[in-house]
Amino acid sequence: MAGAVRIVPLGGLGEIGLNMLLVEADGAALAIDCGVLFPERPGLGIDLLLPDLTYLRERPGYLKGVVLTHGHEDHIGALPRLLEEMPVPVFGPRLAASLAEAKLRRNEIDATVEVLEPGTHFQVGPFEIEPIHVTHSIVDACALAIRTPQGVILHSGDFKIDPNPVDGRAADLARIGRWGDEGVLLLLSDSTNVEHDGVCGSESEVGPYIEEIMRQTPGRILVTTFASHLHRVQQVVDAADAAGRSVAVAGRGFEESTRLARELGYLRAPMGGFLSVKQAMALPASETAFLVTGSQGEPRAALSQTSEGRFKSLEIEPGDGIILSSRTIPGNERSVHALLNRFARLGATIHQGHDAHVHVSGHAYRDELREMIRLTRPRYFVPVHGEYRHLAAHRDLAAEMGIARDHIFVLEDGDVLEIDDAGARTGEKVPFGRVLVDGSGEGEIGLEVLRDRRHLSDGGFVVAVLAVNPKTGEVHADPEIVTRGLLREGEGAEVLDDARDLVMDTLRELTPESRADFLEVEDEVRRVLKRYFSRTRGQRPLIVPHIYEM
Repeated sequence: MAGAVRIVPLGGLGEIGLNMLLVEADGAALAIDCGVLFPERPGLGIDLLLPDLTYLRERPGYLKGVVLTHGHEDHIGALPRLLEEMPVPVFGPRLAASLAEAKLRRNEIDATVEVLEPGTHFQVGPFEIEPIHVTHSIVDACALAIRTPQGVILHSGDFKIDPNPVDGRAADLARIGRWGDEGVLLLLSDSTNVEHDGVCGSESEVGPYIEEIMRQTPGRILVTTFASHLHRVQQVVDAADAAGRSVAVAGRGFEESTRLARELGYLRAPMGGFLSVKQAMALPASETAFLVTGSQGEPRAALSQTSEGRFKSLEIEPGDGIILSSRTIPGNERSVHALLNRFARLGATIHQGHDAHVHVSGHAYRDELREMIRLTRPRYFVPVHGEYRHLAAHRDLAAEMGIARDHIFVLEDGDVLEIDDAGARTGEKVPFGRVLVDGSGEGEIGLEVLRDRRHLSDGGFVVAVLAVNPKTGEVHADPEIVTRGLLREGEGAEVLDDARDLVMDTLRELTPESRADFLEVEDEVRRVLKRYFSRTRGQRPLIVPHIYEM
C-alpha cells in the first residue's frame, strides 16, 4: 500500500496573494511558493502580511524544501522570514531565483536559490519534481509536476495560454498533455480569472497600442506597470524606439529590474541605453518616455511623487500622457484614483488598463482553464489562487468538464486534503493565519498593537495621570487628563472637568486597600473613562492610565 499524501494550504486559498501550499508525504513536507499579501486597507503602519508558520514551527525538520513557480512578490516575498527560522533548500526558475536571492541579500540571509530548468527532474525528500514552462505576466513562470507515493500532482502555477508571447516561448502544453496521458492524480489550478469568458489575449497585443499613444501624444509619456513584467517593459522600450522617443527610468524598482533583466539577457535596452531623469528632461518633451514605478498609487513611489511635484526634476505639463499599463489590485482603487485625479488636474491625458488596450492579464480565462483540465484529465481537482467566489466558480467549471463533484475540493487556508489508497477526503484544519509586518520593516506586529493603532486612528487617546500613596491608598489631588485626536477645537475644559470628577468619584468608592493596588486602579480608570467618552462623545479612544507613587 502506498503512503498517504496531504495538501495543506497555509495561504493563497480564499485570497489572492500570500501563496504557500504544502505537499506532504512520508513524514516530509514540500512548500510550493512562499509569498506575501499587501494589505487591502492601507495605514496603521502595516506594510505586508505573511503566512503564519506555526504549523511548520511545531514540526522541526519537517519542511524539506521550497519550490517557486515564478518571481512575483505574492509568491516569493515571505522567503526571508521562512529561511530565518528554517534554512531549507530553495528552487526556482531563473528570474525568480535571481529576484529571491537579491531579496535574501537585502535581509542579510546567507542562502542561494538553485535554478530550475524546464524539463529537468530533481528530488526533494520523497518528491520528484519537474518544472514545466508556462506563460504568465513574468518571464520564466513554471507549472510543477510532482510525483508522490499516490501519483502525480500537477500545480499549474499562475498561467495563461498565450498564443503569441513576446519572447516566442509558448507554454509547453505538449508536456502537460503527456503528464495527462500518464495519469494526473490531482490538478491544482489558478482560479484568478475564472469569472471571465473566452481567452485572456496575448501579451504581444499591447505593444502596438502603446506605440500609437506615443506617436499621438505631443508631450512626455509616463508609463507605469509592474517592474517585474519584463515583457511589458520590452514592449514599452520597442514602442518608444519606433516613435522616436528616448527612454528614462524613474524609481528604484525599475532601476533594479532593468539592470537585472539586462544582466540576465531578458531585456534589450534602447539604443544608447536608458537615460536618467535629468538627461531626459533636457530633451524636447515629444522625444521622451519614462518608465515610472508606482502603478498601485503607492505614496512613496516615483509616480505619486511626480503627481505631487516632488520627484527630482520630473514635471508634468498639459499635453503629457500617462499610461497605466497594469491592473489595479483590489483595495488600491482609492489611491490609484487619487493619483489619476492629480495628473488630470495637471492637464495630462490618461490611458488606463483594458479599456485603452494597454494591459492584458497574466491569468487564464475560462477557455484556457478548460484546456488545462482537458490536457491533464485529473482524478481529483482543487482550485487555487483566488478568493472564495473564484474557487467556487472554478469548482463548477471543473464539474462541467466532467470531473465528479465528489472529486472536487474547495479548500481554504488551513484546510487539509488527504489522499490515500481509499480515496480523498478533507481532514482537520491546521494552524494558519497572517503575520503582520510593521512598515518600518523591523518586525512583526501583534493583534493587540494593531488594535491599539486602530483605536488611535479612529478615536485618539486619553492619558490619565494620578498620584497615589501605595501604603494608604490616598489619592493626591485630582487626576490630570490629557487627550489627543479626541476633542474638537475650542472644546476641552468642561469635558475634561467632568471626566476628572467621574474618576475621583469612582476612586472614592474603592477601599483604601483597592486604591493601593495600582493595577486595580488602572483597570477602574480605564473602565470609567472608556464608558464616559463612549456615552458623551460616541468615540472609543485608547485609554492610558499612568499611576505613580507619592
